[in-house]
Amino acid sequence: MGHAQRRNIPSWPWIGGAYAPSLQGASEMRTRAHDTENAWLVYDHSARQTMPSNINGTQKAHPHPFLAPPSVPLIYDLRYPPNSLHFPSSSPFAGCGYEFLRVSLTPERPRQIRLISPDFPWAFDIGPSAGEEVVTCLDVLSTLHAELQRPLTYMEWGTAGDDKRASLIRACDRRLWIQLALHRSSNSAARTRPTVSFERAVQKKPLLLRVDWLGSSVAFMGLVKDEAFARRRFVPGGGERPETWVVKFQKL
Repeated sequence: MGHAQRRNIPSWPWIGGAYAPSLQGASEMRTRAHDTENAWLVYDHSARQTMPSNINGTQKAHPHPFLAPPSVPLIYDLRYPPNSLHFPSSSPFAGCGYEFLRVSLTPERPRQIRLISPDFPWAFDIGPSAGEEVVTCLDVLSTLHAELQRPLTYMEWGTAGDDKRASLIRACDRRLWIQLALHRSSNSAARTRPTVSFERAVQKKPLLLRVDWLGSSVAFMGLVKDEAFARRRFVPGGGERPETWVVKFQKL
């Protein structure tokens, strides 16, 4: 089943610092994305013109355009699973699903990468998911979401200052309020009663999650290279580190 899905996803060659669709891939996408071939050419040209070529002294390096700022062609709130992401109507991929992200993150086809960010204190190591040979764009978003859904530990709470703790609580309250609103809306549409498990969850003391550390900056905005920042986050004596990318976020 998984292999059948992957056959419907076009593979794009790496040309001039960005991915470009093959004729076969463009043909496969045309019925789903409103003349995707022409739209992609416009997008690809724009992305290459606006992509920063040097970040804090790093050499030029780009992820797949799906995850490359400043023109990430998708909208994704990390409080929810990747299957909730969507492509806006202005994107050449409008109407496509999250399955299109099952493409290699870079042309080097990495088998392991590390994600860090100035917006959170953790480092997340990512390898290929089941059935994949390399780290894909979907692997990045899936792992990032899963790691940020972990409960905040006592140690992590202890390292937070008063302002960060207040931000954590506000973010948790917003997240739970949205969940409750969505749940009530879903139940109203389906004319069903709330489930027992959800009622118990609401009655319990709110559980702080790692994603609350981000505050309102929960929109994924792409990956960049920043070797100077990566060196500052690297633990001395920690051995050779894998290819490292810095995650960017935006407020919602």
